[in-house]
Amino acid sequence: MTVVIRSNEVRRGNRGLVLSAVRMGGLVSRTDIGRKTGLSAATVSAITSDLIADGFLIQPADANQVPASSGRGRPKVALSVNPMAALIGVVIFQLNRVSAAVVDYSGATISESAHELSSADLSRESIRDALVGCLREALNSSGQNERLLMRIAVSIQGVTDVSGKYLLWSPITDHRDLPLAGWMRQAFSVPASVSNDCDLMARALNRREPELYGTSFASIMLSYGVGMGLFLRGNIINGLNTSGTEFGHMVFQPGGALCRCGRRGCIEAYAGDYAIQRAALGRSEDAPPPAPSAHIDFKQIADLAHAGDPQAIHAIEEAGRAIGTGLVSLFALVDAFPIALIGQGTIVFDYMEPSIRKALQGAVAGEGTNIDIHCFVDEKPLVAEGCALTALVVLDEEIADAAVI
Repeated sequence: MTVVIRSNEVRRGNRGLVLSAVRMGGLVSRTDIGRKTGLSAATVSAITSDLIADGFLIQPADANQVPASSGRGRPKVALSVNPMAALIGVVIFQLNRVSAAVVDYSGATISESAHELSSADLSRESIRDALVGCLREALNSSGQNERLLMRIAVSIQGVTDVSGKYLLWSPITDHRDLPLAGWMRQAFSVPASVSNDCDLMARALNRREPELYGTSFASIMLSYGVGMGLFLRGNIINGLNTSGTEFGHMVFQPGGALCRCGRRGCIEAYAGDYAIQRAALGRSEDAPPPAPSAHIDFKQIADLAHAGDPQAIHAIEEAGRAIGTGLVSLFALVDAFPIALIGQGTIVFDYMEPSIRKALQGAVAGEGTNIDIHCFVDEKPLVAEGCALTALVVLDEEIADAAVI
């Protein structure tokens, strides 16, 4: 069978490759772009010239040249994305907090705004007003023309529809089916999308550390709940209809401890912050989980473990067994890959790691002790970075398409 590739599709793809190479490189020459993309020098020259003329790439005045890679010969002209080609809005709705940022086309944050609130007590209209108002405040303080705003990305702790329009469910509010993307689009007259925060953390790691997280890996959130962002072969994996890869609600112990979701025996019912605290303090597995707004002091649990408290140590080790057992099931489907553990739960990782690796040992062809596991205590920078990246990647795709007639 003969496959015909239309010239427009080739041009669109090549423009996208060039934009991606410059964005990832930060400051690169045309030679560097050619090496990264595999495109010919003539093609790179033509595309970069068009993108410069359109205002999306620039030759920075403070970095006119970069040395030749061999250290000899004529220096190469450096290119970067034009920061002022466009603006994006980033809005993050978390437990009892909403924050927003205005980010330029290079990915740099220009201005920010944040407000504390009681997310569980807000009406639908109050949630809308809080999100819109916070971004409006960030825009007003940015000093930039609002007409440069091209796209908005919203992060939420919860499950979204796979099209990125609705918040379907979240532990931080009782409201369901909230049209977050539609609210932002209506208020600012630009496209908007909503994403699960665990997916965004995975996207940030994928871009930040491609050597480790470039193709297949999982980021596991250990905080008020247990969530997962999953990459396979370079692509984020979601459900058929929702954003959920609900690792935290895979079964660890059938009929076991009570989970916040209402079921029993979930991984989260042993590895969520409330679950570890419940076990560390000797409370019954039947004890109802506290509301997400309840403060869980992980440092207190860590201090108890460091002091040799057997209940605290057992609670943390049981959390590790739950996580490790869940990973065994996951690896049975897709093979082993690196793991990033994220959130305040990682401060007790030194007690958790042995039981994770013991669960893995022998279950993944002897690789349990060799799987890379890295910890990131603060999830906030990853969420913000992933949220901005989501909007910038889509914007790059639109720019690549725009010049193809």
